[in-house]
Amino acid sequence: MDNIKANLHACKHCNETGTCTSNENESSCAACIKYHELKKSKTYTGLACGTCGGLGKSEPMTERLNKRVKPLLALSIVLCLMICTTVLAFTKNPHFSTFLAFSATLIGSVTTFYFSNANKNT
Repeated sequence: MDNIKANLHACKHCNETGTCTSNENESSCAACIKYHELKKSKTYTGLACGTCGGLGKSEPMTERLNKRVKPLLALSIVLCLMICTTVLAFTKNPHFSTFLAFSATLIGSVTTFYFSNANKNT
């Protein structure tokens, strides 16, 4: 997970400068003022762009979501299986051994995928 590459695109909000000048008299817009949690009654100049975070380049929301879905899905599957296994063990369910075989295989597969060196491009 160290080799994550971001596809950054030019930020159209700040014209790649990193400083918001979208309002009249080149002051910062209301969205960037809200992003920095400042009072809306004043006018501010020179605030970092709220869209790109002051970088001048931004990463689309779709790409950010795509990078987060797989790890969160894997984490939720493992946690759900651990909780279900624990509940079945404490309630002495007759199908515990079958569920344990299934969940141990699935948890082992997910753990192997994320911690093996085979999927890292070094």
